[in-house]
Amino acid sequence: MKSSPPPPLSPYGVFTGTLFQYSSSPSLIAFESLPPPPNNNNNICKNKCILIGGLSDGPIPTPYTKLLETECHTLGWSLVQPVLSSSYLGFGHGSLARDSTEIGKLLEYLSAHHDAEQFALVGHSTG
Repeated sequence: MKSSPPPPLSPYGVFTGTLFQYSSSPSLIAFESLPPPPNNNNNICKNKCILIGGLSDGPIPTPYTKLLETECHTLGWSLVQPVLSSSYLGFGHGSLARDSTEIGKLLEYLSAHHDAEQFALVGHSTG
């Protein structure tokens, strides 16, 4: 039997980190990649860069996501990529107010459970 070639690596890069649920109602998740030691203290990073994609986007929404992660890690920041209710096929079925509420839930969660103190929000396209 002839084996097929392996699928290509993602052109946007490979990410290592933690996937977590930051809201149970509605159920929302985010992915956080921490800087490697010594730029984090026992897997605690107080500075969070939140990358919010545009219409229909989820995690890894842009070709520059890996570069942004690298720059964040160089500066001692983690990169957080949330999935909002408006992500993927949810666009057009919500509101800016709902997106803002969900981003607020993410910031509260990161402050309470990931020791976050500073945030930078980076939007792509309509994000």
